[in-house]
Amino acid sequence: MALPSSAQVLVVGAGPTGMVLALALQKNGCPDVVVVDSALQGENTSRAVAIHAATIEASTTSFGESGYRYEALETIDCAERLVKEGNQVKRTTIWLGRDESPIDTAFFSPLSKYTKYNYILGVPQHVTEKVIGTVAEERGIKVHRPHKVANMRANEQDPSFTDVVFEDGHVLRARAVVGADGSRSTIRQLANVNWANPYGQVDTDSKDPSLANMIIADVTFANATSAFLQDAINLVVSNDNAFLYITLPGTPYPDQTNETVYRIACSIPDELGVPPHAPDIEYCQMLMDRWGPNIVLPKDTPRVQVTKTVWSSRFRTFSSIADTFLTHAPGKTPDAPRRAGPVLLIGDAAHIHPPMGGQGMNLGIRDGVKLAPLLTEYVRAASASSDCQVEELQAPLKAWATERRSRALTVIGIVKDLQKMLWIPTRRQYLLGFIPYNPGWMRNKVLRFLATFEWFRANAAWKVSGLANR
Repeated sequence: MALPSSAQVLVVGAGPTGMVLALALQKNGCPDVVVVDSALQGENTSRAVAIHAATIEASTTSFGESGYRYEALETIDCAERLVKEGNQVKRTTIWLGRDESPIDTAFFSPLSKYTKYNYILGVPQHVTEKVIGTVAEERGIKVHRPHKVANMRANEQDPSFTDVVFEDGHVLRARAVVGADGSRSTIRQLANVNWANPYGQVDTDSKDPSLANMIIADVTFANATSAFLQDAINLVVSNDNAFLYITLPGTPYPDQTNETVYRIACSIPDELGVPPHAPDIEYCQMLMDRWGPNIVLPKDTPRVQVTKTVWSSRFRTFSSIADTFLTHAPGKTPDAPRRAGPVLLIGDAAHIHPPMGGQGMNLGIRDGVKLAPLLTEYVRAASASSDCQVEELQAPLKAWATERRSRALTVIGIVKDLQKMLWIPTRRQYLLGFIPYNPGWMRNKVLRFLATFEWFRANAAWKVSGLANR
């Protein structure tokens, strides 16, 4: 498909975040939206597996003196279709050992006071992308593939526009550019936006070795038992690791029509070295036996065996955030003023963190749906103005960028605290060199006690749902 020579809004990246933004822009009446992606075709793998209540429903917020209504998946005709494809997860359950009963740490049913989506919607990302892509196609939104951005600069005739240059030399003039092109965002790099750990680690590869790598896989099992709760996110917490497993809904992969597929995820301690790019059955089985359900099931229970790896991958785990979510294309020299139209970052192009809590894709989608009405209004106002750099025109976009960056920092902090809680060592240590204590044992006792209270379980669900951090 040939690229046009101009657009009001150019969305770079056709993952869930970029496509939801395109749909929301169209819903808000934004004209002339073009979507490009560097890949020849969309993803057909899982990665994200949870959609939270705040992402599904419509939400309302405001910036400055004006109120804006932001439409989420409900009003772009995606929510109902995704709910039909998904599995309603009602709780999170932690397993601590063979001789201990599991702990339900979060119940989502109390959220019915605040939302009709009182659950986590378990649905693999490739299914999410398929649903969103189908809706986009029905709406006439096309993705131009494969087109990779090579450069950005202010348009010489009208510096309120940005010229986006592609690898084949094609130039597209856009009033606004949105980078939804992932953690290695070309748009972010071309805009010279700093990308760093918010806790001061500029080198994002500098991290706790025990958490540096993790694997995620969709597998089938033999001897799956009652420990495989269908309506729960299950987490085995052991001496030095945490192992997640969850039942995937329906038939997420056409070749497994008669088998239940499970998502597993596990951090890989430094002692094991770098995990394989696509872990096989043997590798996944080793993780199951060392940190997974096999260490908490009764001894007389048949060993749970991995029979097939439908999809698997390794990931580096780190947190990073862009210094700003709103910028402009650089000038001809490093010191030249940036006068081109707005360049905005959403999703993984703006922020990334380890997958604990399943917040990444959700936060990115909410970035997009909250940006859509503001960007639509900017396009309308700028089209009618002789000077689109007037401060008032971009004020709502600046407020959006500040608010979304704050939301991202909150999520990164939540994930960091969750990691600290899960990876507390379960071994004897000494206070002042002679007073013995076991921090993991203490954590388990406190957690079991707190989980007896409904307010604790409901509060945990509230935080995970995103309703507290829309």
